Amino acid sequence: MNPAPAAPHSTPARVMWGAALGAVTWPADLFCAVLALVTAGRPAPPGPVRAVVAWHRRRAVRFFDWSDDGAPLTSWRASAYLALRVGMSSLSLLVLGLLAYGVFGVVVSLASWLFDVRLTVDAAVQGDGLSTWDVIVLVPIGAILLYLDLMGLFGVGLLDRWTAARWLSPSRSERLAAQVEELTVSRADLLSALDAERGRIERDLHDGVQQRAVALGLLVNRARRLAGPGSAGSLLLEQAGREAEQLVTDLRDVAWRVRPTTLDTHGLEPVLRQLVSHTAVPTALDWAVPVRLPAAVETTVYYVVAEALTNVARHSGAAGARVAVRLADDTNPEADIMRVVISDDGGGGAAPRPGHGLAGLAGRAAAAGGALTIESPVGGPTRIEVTLPCA
Repeated sequence: MNPAPAAPHSTPARVMWGAALGAVTWPADLFCAVLALVTAGRPAPPGPVRAVVAWHRRRAVRFFDWSDDGAPLTSWRASAYLALRVGMSSLSLLVLGLLAYGVFGVVVSLASWLFDVRLTVDAAVQGDGLSTWDVIVLVPIGAILLYLDLMGLFGVGLLDRWTAARWLSPSRSERLAAQVEELTVSRADLLSALDAERGRIERDLHDGVQQRAVALGLLVNRARRLAGPGSAGSLLLEQAGREAEQLVTDLRDVAWRVRPTTLDTHGLEPVLRQLVSHTAVPTALDWAVPVRLPAAVETTVYYVVAEALTNVARHSGAAGARVAVRLADDTNPEADIMRVVISDDGGGGAAPRPGHGLAGLAGRAAAAGGALTIESPVGGPTRIEVTLPCA
């Protein structure tokens, strides 16, 4: 849905003008209403129906202070709206006809009174003209009738606005579906931005901080050689050199956990093999994907597996774990659904709780269009399955 710009604030005069313009399209409304009813079985209404409804949308936005939310026009909506429009057009024509008749009566009455013209719309005084007293009596009556007529036209305008809001605005279910779609897209965009930021942080660590730590280690080693063996300063510099080497190792580990550079260059399989080789719990990898996966899918799978194995090491008490990555259809390399299963023989009892790792995994999988299921009875084993679309 593409909402139209907000309408300007309507006044009673604008509403009446809008209702009067709606009366002009009575023949087109009648023709298109019949056409829409005849073609109601089609998913989309014919071109003339769409054109007339589009004109009424613009009229309602301009004169009735109605906000067009851009609901899709179906044949059912078009036929229902135009059927009501025929009735409102007829009512508008009736009100305008009474208004025109009243104006005509005022003109001929003034002519009869001022110029003694024997024309009048009042049969009671036909042939005798109108006296000043008759005019004085007719003025308040005419003013009241004019007010009632204009209020009738204003009421038709309000009814016209209600009809547009009822049949041309999205339903509650459509609004909810649009909100869900927007939230899903926003969450996917947020995760993409987060992954991009993680990649930037990894590059900064690798190209900046890590290189400075390496340079620091080299300077410490040079200083240790210059200090001479056996001195107190040499021993301290030797210890500083070991700390610098450990700092470089820790920086590499942190950078790799933030986002492995090999994920973009070599793909998911070598990253997962390196990941399972460094886990505290012995883990086997069963890789059965013969094709390279999309980058977004690889990133999602990596973070899901990394977080799941972290939970296994911290909370499960398992002696072993297994990661299986395969396409939904093993016989078709072009299958567009992949399945990732992380299982362990631990104590079980894992459940997604707000603010914890498993809940975050479920959100990441949902943002990628997939789903995450957890089977973890008390006493174990635990099985986490993630399905992701690859298209």
